[in-house]
This record gives sequence, structure tokens and C-alpha cells, in this order.
Amino acid sequence: MRTLLCLLLVACHDPDLAKVVLIESDASSNTEAPPSDDVAPEEDASPDGDGPPPVVADPLASGEEALSLLVVVDRMIFPRIGDDGRTIFGLDLDGKVSDESDETTCGKLDQISPEGVEGIDNQLSTVIPLFEFVGLGAFETLVQRAIDEGGLLILFQLDGIDDLVNDPEVTMTLRLGSGVPLLGTDGRLLAGQTYSLHPESPEQAFDVRIEDGVMVASGVDTRIPIVVFGVLYELTFEKAEFRVPITPDGVISGGMMAGQVPLSDLIGIAAKANNNDDSILESVQAVLAGVTDLGYEDGQCTRLSAAIQFGAVSAFLFEDHFTPAPPP
Repeated sequence: MRTLLCLLLVACHDPDLAKVVLIESDASSNTEAPPSDDVAPEEDASPDGDGPPPVVADPLASGEEALSLLVVVDRMIFPRIGDDGRTIFGLDLDGKVSDESDETTCGKLDQISPEGVEGIDNQLSTVIPLFEFVGLGAFETLVQRAIDEGGLLILFQLDGIDDLVNDPEVTMTLRLGSGVPLLGTDGRLLAGQTYSLHPESPEQAFDVRIEDGVMVASGVDTRIPIVVFGVLYELTFEKAEFRVPITPDGVISGGMMAGQVPLSDLIGIAAKANNNDDSILESVQAVLAGVTDLGYEDGQCTRLSAAIQFGAVSAFLFEDHFTPAPPP
């Protein structure tokens, strides 16, 4: 049961991924923290503070060719709800602020972002303490192990970037690799590794945009294959939203993904993981009972809102695979 519940949470953050060929590799490992809203004050370039600020190289300065960026997710963070019971990282997935009287969210109270934005949907954050209460607080370690061992490596590719600040037409492709990546001295994925694709790579392409230096995707339906202990599972994120900051020099170090996870997917994963053991399924259903808040149908909510923060480092693909995928 312990393994199953951990697996469900791995699946909630929705691959056998990256046969790392290491044609190229960065000598240093990535140690950056996930992106936050806290911006450090600018520092002058000269020691006495009198010099001009440093000049950031613009990868699009030549203006001759659109830019492509590729990163691999190297860590996932599952936000916990604050001590006040209301504050949480996440996004507004249904476009409204709900309270206990809202029938369409099955009486689930919306939360508030650290910036004070209301209407945040992230019921997964209320499930996490339940697992910690029964001794499953190490599930984040399990997720990180899956990344480090190549079972949960997600590749994000952006193509057709003409402006890193505001660009209304960019293509995002979700890909998966295969194999075991190399790790740095900090235990995290080394930046700049070259990957080949997993045979089950979904090659999902979406029209996205860049707004004020942030890649924004809305209403994306995506499936995330996950390999745990050699077994392939799939999880669907419906109507997903992405927020991925991009620096002026074209670096992506992380972002946020939020969406609706069908309860049927979680139950299906439980059945596959435990060979349709009814007693296990009943336990899983008991843990998940009463936490769904989206997908209202026939008096019931059939989906769970979830938000995941992730870190990322630069990556490469074999040239014969690194071609922009057209949006559907």
C-alpha cells in the first residue's frame, strides 16, 4: 500500500526517459533554485557601484533566425498549503473564486496565492498532508529518484521564438527521453546533456505565447507517461496551464504546471499497480474520497486540481530528432 500511494503521487505530477548519449555536457551541475517571485536587487558591474549594469547577451540579436530552446525537468516540487490553511502556489483553473456553497466545485474552498491572488485551484496540496500523516512524507524523494534514474524525465522544446519578451506565436513540444542521465556532484541532472527519444515519446505540440518574458500555455490536454519499476503508466492533465519564465539571454530554469487530473486515471493506475486487488482499490478510493473539486458531472466532481513547480536545465537532442513539431 505504501508503494502504491507513493506511485499515485508520482503519477499526479505527471516517463522511461533519456538515454543520455553525452555528446555534449556542461562541466558544472545545476544548483539553481526553482523560480520564485522574489527578484534580487540589481547590482552595479563595478566594485564601487559607479559603473554601468552588466550587458546581457541577446541570442536573437542577429535577427536572422528564430530561436529554439530545449530543457529537461530536473526536479519537481509539490506545494504545501500554508499555515493559514489558504495560501498556496497554483493557478486559477476555472476562472472563478469558489467557497463552500459552490456546487460545481463540490463545496471546495478556493485558495490564495502568496501574492494575494484569489481563486487558486490546487486540491492536491490538501491531499499531501494526508499521505504525510500516514508516514508517506518521503514521496518527493521517490519522485526525485525517478528523475535521477531516468524514469521521469520530461523534455520541453520551444520553437519559433522571435522575441524573448513578447511573442504571440511560439510552438511548445512535450517530449520524453530514455536511459539513465549523468548527475552532478549535487546529485542533480547535469546541464547540457544530449538525449535520444523514448519510443513512447508523445510528441505533443501546442501553440503557446511569450508575455513579458514568461511562456504561457492555456487549455492544454496532455498525457504524461511514467515508468516506475519498469512498468509504464499514463496520466492525463486536462486543460493544463503552463507558466515558464525565460531570461533575456534565453535561459529557462523552471516554471509551473497546473491542471485537472481525472480521478479515473488515479484509480486505473492503482488497479494496474496492484493487479486489481479490490482491497487496495478501496483504500485508494478512501484516501481520495472527497478531495475532487473540478469536472462537475451528475452531482459529483470527477477531477482533482493540481499544481506542480519544476526546475529545469538545458538539454540537447540528436539532430535528426530536433525538428519543430507542428501544432495539432
